[in-house]
Amino acid sequence: MKKLIFNHIKNLSIATLLIFGYATGSAQEKKHEFAVSVGGVFSSITYDLEGGNVDQGEGIGFGLRYSYYLSENWSIGLGAEYQSYKSAAHLNNFSGAYITTDVENESFEFRYSGSNYNEKQTLRYMNIPLTVQFETSGDDEVRWYIAGGVKAGIAIDAEYETSITNLSTSGYYPQYNTELFDPKFMGFGQFSEVDAGKQSLDTKMSWSGTLETGFKQAVGNRGWAYLGIFVDYGFTKISNDSSKNLIAYPQGVPVNLKYNSVLDTPQAKDTRLIAYGVKFRLAFN
Repeated sequence: MKKLIFNHIKNLSIATLLIFGYATGSAQEKKHEFAVSVGGVFSSITYDLEGGNVDQGEGIGFGLRYSYYLSENWSIGLGAEYQSYKSAAHLNNFSGAYITTDVENESFEFRYSGSNYNEKQTLRYMNIPLTVQFETSGDDEVRWYIAGGVKAGIAIDAEYETSITNLSTSGYYPQYNTELFDPKFMGFGQFSEVDAGKQSLDTKMSWSGTLETGFKQAVGNRGWAYLGIFVDYGFTKISNDSSKNLIAYPQGVPVNLKYNSVLDTPQAKDTRLIAYGVKFRLAFN
């Protein structure tokens, strides 16, 4: 999947460069603009977390853009952007219980509770923006501009990292009216300073709206330096509606508990991507 996405991005970049090469050699070169950009500072996964809170992270984006000028004031643009998103989830206290089976296929209720749950999430997306831009006209070296449009975002990498200060697990067997608090090789007991390490996260394609405004300064005879502020807001949810439990009990001996992301549980709702901050763009006609 990643190889296919990379090939699409490579083909888009080559096509953009070919268009740029044609534009610079044509008699209507003033109608074409090629630009590179960098932007930040805030870029995160935003969602409501039941029983906890979410901290926004910092991210950065890089991009290429080709613009075609319909007139002196209006242009349309198409590009490819890399954008990273980071967030952190915190739960002071958490608990859960559900029916599952052990290694001998006996049914029981797995119970867990804990304190100080922390999860860091990092997503990396390739965004394809389609925008319309308006700018003031005249011979001034400084012009005001505003651009808006939509972005299609494709996930190229997503991961999360879980740590828990204290975790207690047990197994209740109703057929014997017995609750087991050990042994640990069965996944029952007291666990401290749990560090689950980095794990992969499945996310969906994102559709976002984008808005940018600022000023552009002439650089030489054929260049412009853009400096503006921007905001991208996700229209669609990027996580699947999942009913997974925060702590999963897999069969096996020994039992290696699985720590799911809060994004894969019903506790996280309305998961979207958002980015805003300052963007710098260097463009050539």
